[in-house]
Amino acid sequence: MSFRHDTWRRFWSDDALAAFRDRIALHLSAFSAALLLPFTINHFAAGRLSLGAVILIAQVVLLVNGLALRRQRRVPVPFWIMVLAFDCAVVAAVLVQGVAAAFWAYPAVFIGYFLLPKRMAHLFGLSLLIAVPTAAFWVAGGPAAVRALASLGLTLGMINVVLGVIGELQMALLRQAHTDPLTGAWNRRYFDEQLAQVAPPDIAGRVPNALLALDIDHFKAVNDRHGHGVGDAVLQALVALVAQRKRQGDLLFRVGGEEFLLLLPRTTLADARQVAEDLRQRFETSELVPGVRVTVSIGLSLQPMASGAQQWLAAADAALYAAKREGRNRVVTAA
Repeated sequence: MSFRHDTWRRFWSDDALAAFRDRIALHLSAFSAALLLPFTINHFAAGRLSLGAVILIAQVVLLVNGLALRRQRRVPVPFWIMVLAFDCAVVAAVLVQGVAAAFWAYPAVFIGYFLLPKRMAHLFGLSLLIAVPTAAFWVAGGPAAVRALASLGLTLGMINVVLGVIGELQMALLRQAHTDPLTGAWNRRYFDEQLAQVAPPDIAGRVPNALLALDIDHFKAVNDRHGHGVGDAVLQALVALVAQRKRQGDLLFRVGGEEFLLLLPRTTLADARQVAEDLRQRFETSELVPGVRVTVSIGLSLQPMASGAQQWLAAADAALYAAKREGRNRVVTAA
């Protein structure tokens, strides 16, 4: 059930092109405007003034939108309007000019997925999948409609397969860039990104965020006595133990050799203290690696209203150092 739900979510929502859509739209607008120029000239030369004027307007809109994207401004004409107009023109062309005009349905499908959010592109693509074969049936009968339906359906399927593979590659690269390779915890780069995005508390009473700075006590002695292989196993076991205790929305980061940060969004001071003390006790009573027991020191800091993210992190670090000075294997809350 979860596999089917995840597959459906990725098909319907995940958008591999979202981060590149403006750049794609910029180049596609310029290319399309240039590509339409011979058709505009041909229609005007043949006396089809109204059709030539329509294509000329489309060229102007594409160029104006492209210029707006180049200047990093909002486009005057939303691209969904242009895609809708293109799709309607394809269906109308099939009805007027015959099945040969259905060839324009294939670039129309691709353009929809390049220019529009994935959900909207699905809707436009499925609409074409129904409308074009219907128009082909109307003008050329059943065999032409079946061919149009099969070829368009295959095109839609392959587009989504390719976009799905691209999305999975993006996620793999994202995990590689943001994950500590030894422990599987998030790394310092991802912590800095998340720290900048966490909304600070306000006087309206929003539940604050908490930060726990964890450090393994006497970790150098573990490496010296048992070797770095055992030390690596201890770090991996630490991440596994924290994963058993943290909530789904909590994030664990490895920011140093044996130093970790646990971000607890929307957590009261009492709850954060309970989490910290529970973790400390679990480490104290657990044998992370056969024959090796370690303890941890933890510094706790609530996100202040008047200070920035770096001051919040500094407060957690200061509390951690205080826990070390006071004898280790304890939780200290920042003032």
